[in-house]
Amino acid sequence: MAEIKPNAPSACTSKDGKAGFWNTVDPVSAANAARAVYGSQAVTAAAHCALTAHFDGRSGDYRFWCAVFHELGGGQSQFPGSVVAL
Repeated sequence: MAEIKPNAPSACTSKDGKAGFWNTVDPVSAANAARAVYGSQAVTAAAHCALTAHFDGRSGDYRFWCAVFHELGGGQSQFPGSVVAL
């Protein structure tokens, strides 16, 4: 069995030295997983994750979840009655 070494660099560590999930998973894979788990609510789940990361001060995680949100089509839909700008 491998020995666990204290203070070993983590594959999940971001540039600012904080652990970040976003360093190990790509947004496309996360979007596909979110669709499988949350179905039509996947965009909302990704937005919630992004906001939570933002308010927790986890900028790397925030960027990751924003990428997932956009991959899921977040921000692309229009409100009923709105005009699409061309």
